[in-house]
Amino acid sequence: MKAVSVLSIAWLLASVSCTVASAADNCSFATVSFHTEFASGRLNGCEQTGPTSYTLHLKPENLPINPSPWYAFQVVSNGTAEQSLSITLVSHHGPARYQPKVSTDKQRWTPVDFQKTDNRMQFNLTLSNTPLYIAGAEIIDNDSYSSWLAQHRHGRVISIGKSTQGRSIEALEHRAANSTDWLILIGRQHPPEISGALALMHFNNLLWSDDAAMQDFRARYNILLVPNVNPDGVHAGNWRHNANGLDLNRDWKNRSQAETQAVHAKLQAIQAEGGRIRFALDFHSTWRNVYYTMTADYMTAKEQPLEQPQLVNNWLNDLATAIPFTVENKPSHNPNSGVFKQYIADQFGVHSVTYEVGDSTDRNEIKTTAEAALRALIKHL
Repeated sequence: MKAVSVLSIAWLLASVSCTVASAADNCSFATVSFHTEFASGRLNGCEQTGPTSYTLHLKPENLPINPSPWYAFQVVSNGTAEQSLSITLVSHHGPARYQPKVSTDKQRWTPVDFQKTDNRMQFNLTLSNTPLYIAGAEIIDNDSYSSWLAQHRHGRVISIGKSTQGRSIEALEHRAANSTDWLILIGRQHPPEISGALALMHFNNLLWSDDAAMQDFRARYNILLVPNVNPDGVHAGNWRHNANGLDLNRDWKNRSQAETQAVHAKLQAIQAEGGRIRFALDFHSTWRNVYYTMTADYMTAKEQPLEQPQLVNNWLNDLATAIPFTVENKPSHNPNSGVFKQYIADQFGVHSVTYEVGDSTDRNEIKTTAEAALRALIKHL
């Protein structure tokens, strides 16, 4: 695949400082070193297989696990001469998935030409004195979220609780003067799902802006945004799970984890003070763009139909007419699945949607779709 564009998140994110993640083992060689001493950095071993060839290993935090082999590392020259390197990434316990991107500053990213066969990806690099970052997608770490949330003037940054390892689960809250209606937005339950994180950011950059339609919506709706539900997994560069090795988006029925408990407690508090959860979105990434929705005729755990049964169908039909991209609506329900959308339906009797973005979806398409999705949605709320 060819590097056809430069991907930049500098305008989405403020400059952030790096914190330390676990370093890969045995990744320093005579002329080059591979480092992961930054937030979201991840490798699981390296070997030199030729004079300029290196094989890097990607392993999950625990098993069983969804095959989402995240990687992020820095390549540093140990000499002065320019080097041409051949890199092979080997994914253990799953096929290769995330296409490599390169950056010198973790802000501007360029796709790298690569070849893929099953669980391997191979690509070449030209390394000079300037260290290079390589990752499966743009890096959006915990500090990135804190900086981004602080930029929004129309909401209040709060903490709704602590993660398993004691990190703050930050949220942005807006309270309308004379409304009990709430829109709930969450993201990053699964750490590597960056295209979904970008969609959430574009959606919310517009939602919290001075746009007239957004100001009108905020006058009649309260909003809770929790963009990073799994800060421990994000920091560690996990494939899928939280620090306890569990998939948070399968824990909403049991709510056994600190992260799901924190969100649940906040929503219960909203309801206890008279608020009404009216709709929720959960942003993710997968192999393609798709919206996982509840069936319009679903009867909740309380044997009641969802409020506004056709809300999601009407919204996505409108979205399909507004953008030149395919809008795939996949309705289903499973009361034992433990996923967020099912939890919202059974707990609050309203629609919730898992907003999935393809791993390799064009970044301009992500922005266009997210903004159009928001404009279409608020017309139905």
